[in-house]
Amino acid sequence: MVKRIRLLVLLGAVAIALPIGLTSAGATDDDGGSSNSVTIQQYADYDAAGFFLDVGLYVRCKGNGTVAHNGLVSVKVDQYPPETPFPITFGSGAQPVVCDGTTHEVGVTIGGQGYDAGRAKATATLTPGAGGGSGVTKVRWITIVVV
Repeated sequence: MVKRIRLLVLLGAVAIALPIGLTSAGATDDDGGSSNSVTIQQYADYDAAGFFLDVGLYVRCKGNGTVAHNGLVSVKVDQYPPETPFPITFGSGAQPVVCDGTTHEVGVTIGGQGYDAGRAKATATLTPGAGGGSGVTKVRWITIVVV
């Protein structure tokens, strides 16, 4: 609960700072967004009840590491039968990221119901902060494992 409140406060701060940063820094993307990237790791793990899924990412976005330049990465995971007994299991989660031009390992916890071991489709979207260039979306089939 505390983690969600902190995330909401941070998202609110980013939402307020983003328009100000775009106005003052300009919304230009001088390298076409080539310095922004997100890579979904091949394996994710879930808790024993299948309610929470942890997905690992490697994220790089341009910026100077200040709060106004930091971004957000969101992940959505869908799992279909026969891996899950439900018609479809889905969930999503988000995590703030530091945008300083270097690659960072980021973990995103996804709430859902009924995740099970097996294949699933993960979609990760990186939204960089002010002046950070274009966003990036990647899709990958992952393997969910019990750890």
